[in-house]
Amino acid sequence: MHLNSAPLRAPPLGSALRWVWTAALVAMAFLIRLMFEPVLAGALAYSTFYPVVILAAYAFGRWPATAAALAGAGLALFCFVEPAFAWKAPANAITGFVFFLLTCSVAILVIDGLVSALRRVSHELGRAQAVADGHAGLFRELNERMTHHMRLVAGVLALQAKGEPEPQVADSLKRAMERSLLISRVHRELGGHTDQAVEFDAFAGALARAVCAARNVPGDRVEVEPSGARLSAEDTTSLGVALAECLGALMDAGVSGKLRLRLGAGERLAEVAISQAEGAEAALVSVTNGYLLRAMAEQLGAAVALRADAAGSALVLTIPRAAAAGTGPAATLH
Repeated sequence: MHLNSAPLRAPPLGSALRWVWTAALVAMAFLIRLMFEPVLAGALAYSTFYPVVILAAYAFGRWPATAAALAGAGLALFCFVEPAFAWKAPANAITGFVFFLLTCSVAILVIDGLVSALRRVSHELGRAQAVADGHAGLFRELNERMTHHMRLVAGVLALQAKGEPEPQVADSLKRAMERSLLISRVHRELGGHTDQAVEFDAFAGALARAVCAARNVPGDRVEVEPSGARLSAEDTTSLGVALAECLGALMDAGVSGKLRLRLGAGERLAEVAISQAEGAEAALVSVTNGYLLRAMAEQLGAAVALRADAAGSALVLTIPRAAAAGTGPAATLH
């Protein structure tokens, strides 16, 4: 039998400890056999050494097992084969000695081969698992990218349909938008992504900093009042698109000073109020009347309005929650 020893690796025990444990097991087998000598009276001289050889072959490798077999064979022949504690050379004594060594050799070869095969299988399984995990990660990333691209395409198609005077073209654009949304949802499901609640305060802060960075203004121009609200991914996406457009339009309109965001979320509606302490009402009116924002709000099923309350004038974006508005194409903008 040809055994490839390359895959074999030393067990967790160090090299010296393997030999120490092998010697201890041989000594234990010898003492146990010595205890039963009055009962066995020379019979079964090699019996207690077989388990030691098998255990050493499995736990410590072929060479410690070979040493255990040789040591056990010598001790059994000298101490337990009649006449005990004397060297002998009768044919029956040598025959038992040789058969013990042959049996141990076969056991060592078989066990060593099985251990090698198991380690190879374990190594290959580990490599296969690593490759599968890598491919799964790439697949999830691909689906995530496809989802984002299809959401962007759907949003562009929806805005284009709002400004298309030809009814048939507008209807075709709407159908293309619906198909894009469907493909986006399929990719999201294939990627194993589930809608989890999003901390909207942190999301709005990051979104506002991104808008400020795109326009080369300080990131602290926008303050987010803590609300502790958590929205679904659908609601966050829809509200975030409109919020980014509003903030960009306000900054493009020359609004100076800090803007403040206040979030309110109920069971059926979610809203964001954008306000400034002074001098922002004219800019708020111009943004409210903007075509792009109005078209986007209509596609979202949202409302954009000015509101004055104790906190001052504010541009308020209100959208239906996804759970209340359904999952139709008009419920969210992807």
